[in-house]
Amino acid sequence: MKPPVFTEESVSEMAVPRFKEHKATQVAALLAKYSSGKIDMYKLIKLIYLIDRESLKRRGHPVTFDRPYNLPLGPTPSHTYHLIWNPWDGEYWPQSFSLPKKNIIRLLNNDTDDGELSPFEIDLISEIYEEFGNKSFSELKKYVHSLPEFDDPGHSSAPMEWNRLLKAVGWTGDDLVAIRKEFNAIATFENMMDNTIE
Repeated sequence: MKPPVFTEESVSEMAVPRFKEHKATQVAALLAKYSSGKIDMYKLIKLIYLIDRESLKRRGHPVTFDRPYNLPLGPTPSHTYHLIWNPWDGEYWPQSFSLPKKNIIRLLNNDTDDGELSPFEIDLISEIYEEFGNKSFSELKKYVHSLPEFDDPGHSSAPMEWNRLLKAVGWTGDDLVAIRKEFNAIATFENMMDNTIE
């Protein structure tokens, strides 16, 4: 029996690796450190989205694997957005950040390490902050609204399709299929490890 032949159209239902909260916390902590220990929460989620997007563009996978959603305020990493308002739902986030006050969150501990992040990822975070860190949230919102993957949900919200995002950053054909197969393999392994532990 021949193995199935995957095409761009047939990989949309493949699984995706789970959200990496530890890495997301360290990404956010670095961005907050660059902002003197505090940062506007809406600006933060836009910067994290742009970091994940650029990582996806350059190497075929994001840093945090946060699930992007289309919201009125633009593409948004949904798990991080949830943790900002509900830090008690996280394992690592509540150790590093305060609840937002007037949309500002603060680092609780300046010693938050970056050990989960690769040198490439640390350099990328610095690069994105250098390019976008001085922009206001309004400027960032206007920019992310112009990105090809954004689909304005009106007053609602909707998950962004991974295939749409991958295509928007330049992945097509066999490369797109290979990336989605890698996503699926990682997700399958994660589920297998969970079942083994149980």
